[in-house]
Amino acid sequence: MKKQEKVKKTGRSIIIRAKVSVLLITLILAFLVTRLATLQLIDPDQLKNDALEQYTHEMSISAKRGTVYDRNLKPLAVSATVYNVFISPNEIKDDTQMMLIANRLSDILDVDRDSIITKCQNKRSKYQLIKKTIEDREEDLVRAFINDNNLSRVVNLEETTKRYYPYSTLACHMLGFVGTDNNGLAGIEFTYDEYLRGTNGRAVRATDATGNPLPFKYESFIEAQNGLNIITTIDYTIQSILEKYIYEAYKDNKPNGSVTGIVMDVHTGEILASALYPNFDLNNHNVLTDYYEEKLFSFNGTDEEKASYQMQLLYQMWDNSMVSKTYEPGSTFKIVTSAMALEEGIIKESDQFVCKTMIVSGIPIHCHSTHGHGVQDFATALKNSCNPAFVQIGTKVGTKIFEQYFKAFGYTDTCGTDILGEAKSIYFKTTNTQFEALELSVYSFGQTFKVTPLQHLRAVSTVANGGYLVTPHIAKALVDEKGSVVKAFEYDNERQVISKETCNIILKALVNSAKNANVSGYNVVSKTGTSQKRDKLPANLYVSSCVTFAPAEDPQIAIIVLVDEPTGQNYYGSLVAAPVISSVLSEVLPYLGIEPTHAENTDKTIGNYVGSEVAAAKLVLENLGIKCVVKGTGAIITEQIPPAGSIISQNGMVVLYTDDTPPENTIKVPSVFNLTPSAANKTIINNNLNISIKGIFGNDYTNCNVVSQSPAAGEYVAPGTIIEVEFRYTDQE
Repeated sequence: MKKQEKVKKTGRSIIIRAKVSVLLITLILAFLVTRLATLQLIDPDQLKNDALEQYTHEMSISAKRGTVYDRNLKPLAVSATVYNVFISPNEIKDDTQMMLIANRLSDILDVDRDSIITKCQNKRSKYQLIKKTIEDREEDLVRAFINDNNLSRVVNLEETTKRYYPYSTLACHMLGFVGTDNNGLAGIEFTYDEYLRGTNGRAVRATDATGNPLPFKYESFIEAQNGLNIITTIDYTIQSILEKYIYEAYKDNKPNGSVTGIVMDVHTGEILASALYPNFDLNNHNVLTDYYEEKLFSFNGTDEEKASYQMQLLYQMWDNSMVSKTYEPGSTFKIVTSAMALEEGIIKESDQFVCKTMIVSGIPIHCHSTHGHGVQDFATALKNSCNPAFVQIGTKVGTKIFEQYFKAFGYTDTCGTDILGEAKSIYFKTTNTQFEALELSVYSFGQTFKVTPLQHLRAVSTVANGGYLVTPHIAKALVDEKGSVVKAFEYDNERQVISKETCNIILKALVNSAKNANVSGYNVVSKTGTSQKRDKLPANLYVSSCVTFAPAEDPQIAIIVLVDEPTGQNYYGSLVAAPVISSVLSEVLPYLGIEPTHAENTDKTIGNYVGSEVAAAKLVLENLGIKCVVKGTGAIITEQIPPAGSIISQNGMVVLYTDDTPPENTIKVPSVFNLTPSAANKTIINNNLNISIKGIFGNDYTNCNVVSQSPAAGEYVAPGTIIEVEFRYTDQE
């Protein structure tokens, strides 16, 4: 009986176990079927992606960003091959290997060791970036580390590109820069980014279960499409010349703001050069220059406020005020007022204008000349930059015609340039604000409205090209890697604003009118301006400016220079901005192949007399009218001062040395600062030295004084040494 009961219990237990087993198997099968259905029917893409991730390795292939060239195909922005360092944590064998990788890469790449360890511990990952865009030395060290430790499956380098600017600060505000993703963020780099950046490619390689690559047939490769190259209108040589003298103007005048200069082809609108100082290093665009670093250093505030201010300073540093900031053009606008009055026949060249204080709406308007100009014809009034005369001209023009031409010259709209960040002008809109007699009067000589430097240069350049309003621009063409033109940018002369006859009258009136802007051997057309800042305190803040067309006989280029709030001895445009233009054009015009039209002086070029007999050299110098002094008793010349090729005035001297008699620095250089030309010349010649004169044009020696000399006063030099003396005309406007 007991045995039967025991058998029954055992049977029931087996049945229960069997049922439980069947139930468990059923549940497992149900789960598997459900999971399989989910993967294959509901979410098949995830299954494929997981499989692809496990058995494939994908690498991005960086497209090479296009090169930015100057107009003569000189590279201004280029992309070079660099490498990103990455690791595959899923391939790390053990902690020993992990620490080896972390320690060594930290040393080579100067990357935090703990951050590398954290990335190494992500065991399921095939790609963890350690450092981007490493260059030659680091690349060599990483490759050696990989080879020495057999880590080719763990540590890798992937090829990419990095942007370089060969000339650092050159044309920095026009070129702009790229970000860490190699996309353009400013300037040309931003404006033409879609053409320059190209399209990245990728390579997908299949691997087996152990991570070894499978045969080539399992590899997918999409080639990168490199960006197009862009040829700009910038001329490297002209840009370099402009930047040199813009920087000198900044040092000489110590402005609170910046110094800006633009050189433009008057017929095409091509920007040949544009310079702004303070500038910045394109290769380190996120680093404040000394000028801005000093501002940050003097800032008082919390760390958060200081960080915010630092970002503001960076934006200021990058800002291209050539197009982004507006200013009152001052007397340079008298070119435009003259053009509209002449074009409409409202005034004639022979009309007379009296220089007297004008009372307009109860407000007195004076002339800058305290002595007055008396009665003047049109050309004289324009040369004299007489404000009362232009109040009279503006009144004759009237508000309606003035407004029509103000718009026709492009002042009510942007230039439509391809230069990033163009601001709109600020002016009275007659539909919103009354434009009455007082506003018209001050507009006539360029006050109480604001335009950008580029906008103003564009407007006044109509006088230089026969009356056409052109579109300023910096892009010429896009070319591929073979040099074939893909796209040529075309810009039309938008409209003729004034006639050639009107242009010629104004050009004739302004030939060599701004003495400090004149260029030796050339005729140029210039107008200076000095505009007071009326929206900023203190009240004695000015913008000094000058515009010039050259050569006067057939203008090819226009140049504008602005000095914002000069704090030196002078603030007049004629004394601050005009000399910059003279210096720039004295180098640019010969570079462009424009021949001088006249001989400027009777200075003499010294030949090479070393090795010649003393008697023969003396005869040559006497025939040139140059005094000759011989040091020593020998018959053959061993040294001379000044050296061959030097230029000295006709009443200068040459010292010839014979035997082994060396030159001795026995003469103390006298100071000629602020002297007139005749006084400076007499002082230097009487000290047995030579003078080289800069800044005097033609035979006009009136109203000019010495502003600098080299070598400096007090230095000791040898007899016959050339003292370079720069003069500046003192005419104020």
